Amino acid sequence: MLREAPKKQPIPAKTLLIAAGSFFLIALLFLVFRSKGGFSLDQKFSQSKRLPILFSVIGEKDEYLFSLYAEFYPNEKKAALFFVNPKTSFDDGEKSLKEKGSSAPSYLESVLEDTLDSNIPFKIVWTKEQFQNWVNLLGGLNLFFEPKSQHITKNYARNKQTYILDGEDCFDWMSSLTDESMISYIRRLEIQETIFLTILESIHDKRDLLGKQRVAYLHSQMTTNLSAKEWETLIDFLKKEKIHFGVSEVPGEPMGRPKFKDEVLKANEETVKVAFHKFSSELKSLSFSEGERARIEVLNGTPKNGLARYGKVLLNDKGLKVLSVDNAWDSSFKSSIILNRSGNTQYTDLISDTFQGRKVYFALRKDLGLDATVILGEDFQNSKD
Repeated sequence: MLREAPKKQPIPAKTLLIAAGSFFLIALLFLVFRSKGGFSLDQKFSQSKRLPILFSVIGEKDEYLFSLYAEFYPNEKKAALFFVNPKTSFDDGEKSLKEKGSSAPSYLESVLEDTLDSNIPFKIVWTKEQFQNWVNLLGGLNLFFEPKSQHITKNYARNKQTYILDGEDCFDWMSSLTDESMISYIRRLEIQETIFLTILESIHDKRDLLGKQRVAYLHSQMTTNLSAKEWETLIDFLKKEKIHFGVSEVPGEPMGRPKFKDEVLKANEETVKVAFHKFSSELKSLSFSEGERARIEVLNGTPKNGLARYGKVLLNDKGLKVLSVDNAWDSSFKSSIILNRSGNTQYTDLISDTFQGRKVYFALRKDLGLDATVILGEDFQNSKD
């Protein structure tokens, strides 16, 4: 005789409510975790989200040299680089970041997260030795020195126009100060910007040399919360893509400190917030790429007359605006070069394309009010003929 199958008991409404509530809670935690940067770097790149990273460099005896808050935008292939002067003091008091020493990076992380209403999921800190090892593994940095640049320190003269600086030379240049004045710190930050941009470009230019073993070594030469896999993903991105960078600084008003007989850069958090969002929004906008917004000077680096004017015509034909033409400080340039003055690489890449891939050097000088200086040499004179 067949038994009748037992009737299924209905699930109590209370149990259903608990299950639904648990599911909702898990979903909510998932969204919160994702919004707080809980996803891995691979997922962030695949989803084309902005990627914030805080870079910092510490010198000898725990001296705080500078920080850089970077936001990478994988979809746009751009990055906003927001540099921080060690003389900066935020709203909590007069004490500068420099005076906080090796604790400055973690303090700055907290301040920027509050100020920008943004979680900073990844951090990188270099010591002097680690930074020097980085530069050496990249084969040194190819840099340009003009007569008016701050290039002579107590350890190195740097009297030629171009050098490939090894790690020790490079660190000496970016950590040296003419004096303790505010203008010296501002000028030194431009040197630090110059070096950091050169490193980022070198990763792309020397991508064929950066195999897994070298990338792993670079990961070992820093303090970071990036896993080895996440680090490899970031380097692969920088190697593969030609990123357009924009550079700005955390704004601050010079404020005298009679007790210490010096000045700090007093940063207002609301001003910092507005400045960064304006900077990053402009960088991502389509109009930022237009050559008409570029500020360019063209210099004749040869004895032949009219060369700079002809260079201006070529740039104008490409929609690039030239503010002035003049003779260079030296008339014996063999090769034409392009000097990036503002850190905006979009314009110097366009200029390089116009002049058949001429070499671009970073030589930031914000006081010039320029994006680029083009120096035309004998190679351009010969190609014109």
